[in-house]
Amino acid sequence: MTIAFRQGAVLTIIGPGGILHALCSTIAAKLERGAWGSRFPRIMNELYQGSLAAEHATEAMREAQTIRSELALLPPKEIVWDIDQPGALPPWGERVGSHVANMAQYFVTTTGRNLVDEVVDNLESQIEFGGPLEIVPFDARR
Repeated sequence: MTIAFRQGAVLTIIGPGGILHALCSTIAAKLERGAWGSRFPRIMNELYQGSLAAEHATEAMREAQTIRSELALLPPKEIVWDIDQPGALPPWGERVGSHVANMAQYFVTTTGRNLVDEVVDNLESQIEFGGPLEIVPFDARR
């Protein structure tokens, strides 16, 4: 299923839900020592679960910025595709593009944008305009 961020009337296409799950699996395994949401509760326990309230956006932004800077220190081989299946590889295996120098650059939306940057951009929008930031199903045929 394709998913998107929804902030007000604006949709940001992410792509298959597995890509967001892989990002959060990597965060949990590599930055939270396997304890999902222990360091980044707003991103991992609220936004990833479907909705982040506006009153938590500033805290979530701090988390996202920390996530981005810490993922930038990890090489692409540190990918955790699925925290529940630690040995699982992405559909493309261990091959990554030469432009991917670290884990902050690894995750890309179906529109070609960096997923970590999209999280930050959507949080910036939420801080500015208010309202919830949600993860919703997206069907391009509508």
